[in-house]
Amino acid sequence: MPTKKVQAYPSTSGYPGLLWNVHEHKKAELLGLTVDNQHSAAETVQIYDGFDTDASKAAATGATQAAEYLKLSGVTSGLVRLQVTVPAGETVKLGQEDLKGIEFLGRATAVASALSSDCVIIAQYRLI
Repeated sequence: MPTKKVQAYPSTSGYPGLLWNVHEHKKAELLGLTVDNQHSAAETVQIYDGFDTDASKAAATGATQAAEYLKLSGVTSGLVRLQVTVPAGETVKLGQEDLKGIEFLGRATAVASALSSDCVIIAQYRLI
């Protein structure tokens, strides 16, 4: 099972914590998440799913629907698949039972509420 460890970065830092980048026609499933927050304040961590949609036609009218760009660059868009707040000095561990059904269509990015090398995010995942 692949594992990725990143430091807590806020979306404004320009260095979001890339957990994995799923290639076209694959998905990923989040199997485990550990947030070790030894920072002096609580950290809220959001796990984003960033992906591209394809252009299509609306069924009712036949109008063209533009492709939507949801890849996170600087984390300005994307879908939040999980959010967890960890108090200062504590660790939160989520296992397969807690994360059941959380799938990603694109790249997974961890975004924290504050920049801190004292907050570490570890994700375990499986490509489907």
